[in-house]
Amino acid sequence: MTQTDELGTNIGAALRRIRKASGMTLEAAAGQAELTKGYLSKVESGQATPSTRVMVRLADVFGVPLSDILMSDAERRPISVVRADERKVITKNGSDIGHTYELASRAKLHPRAEVFFLTLSVLEDETPPRFKHSGEEIILVLEGRMRFQYGGMEIIVGPGDCIQFDASIEHYGLAEGAVPARLFVVNIPDRFEDKASKTRKR
Repeated sequence: MTQTDELGTNIGAALRRIRKASGMTLEAAAGQAELTKGYLSKVESGQATPSTRVMVRLADVFGVPLSDILMSDAERRPISVVRADERKVITKNGSDIGHTYELASRAKLHPRAEVFFLTLSVLEDETPPRFKHSGEEIILVLEGRMRFQYGGMEIIVGPGDCIQFDASIEHYGLAEGAVPARLFVVNIPDRFEDKASKTRKR
């Protein structure tokens, strides 16, 4: 089994476990995530590896952090320290048109934010993945330049520039120019704020 096959199998098994724990049927989960029942079935059985965009949608539907799909609770700790050479690559040269996502934090117990490095590849004629999910997002440009599309608005940002926005509005980024763009991204889904609010009220 290749590393890609193993990743797909592990992600599929985690999604099936999370879906069943949520009490949702395959059909209901697929419908809410805007997927076909057949495709989600293939993902859960390890026959298809979902893109990061699809995993974000499913995490939203199930009300869990993205990292829940990538690792078990037994692997989590009160603090997460991920060295530069230990970052887990969750999409590379595949379903998100060559964009590379690396988890910057992955072992924190009950995380309220999802933190990762994103490298936007230089595209020719490919259509970039569009994102729309709950919560708020923060992007800091580390290297290169990014053309950011947000709700019909276009913004060009470069090294040191930071943008913060409502992630429920469709958005996507493209490497501007001939070199990839390297980003640091923090995503804070609404579901974590809702849980924190309920905890404070108790």
